[in-house]
Amino acid sequence: MSGMGQDVNPPEHPPEPDIEQVAAGRLLDLVRSFVTTHVPWKPLFIGAVITGDDRMRLYFRSPERDRTYGVDVLISHTGPGLLASLVSPAFLANEHLHQPSDDPHCDVVVDLTDY
Repeated sequence: MSGMGQDVNPPEHPPEPDIEQVAAGRLLDLVRSFVTTHVPWKPLFIGAVITGDDRMRLYFRSPERDRTYGVDVLISHTGPGLLASLVSPAFLANEHLHQPSDDPHCDVVVDLTDY
């Protein structure tokens, strides 16, 4: 009768999800929110990359200019307000937000990590 009546103790701390898995899951959620029927006047979402523990760069193609925007965001702060602004042509076209880019995948960078 050995082993009967013994309590199985769960670990003191459940394993934490891998940071990369959490970021990839959030990125997939964002991609799903941008995948929609293309409207000619809206920026076209063309890709994304995780750039740090809580950072990602989203790529959009301008509908009016021959320009690609790289938009830096914090994964943990990507709520409905930020997502709505990213599909607004006027928001991304605001040249006061543009920074020079050394990223070969975009013409300008828009840093929204403080958003």
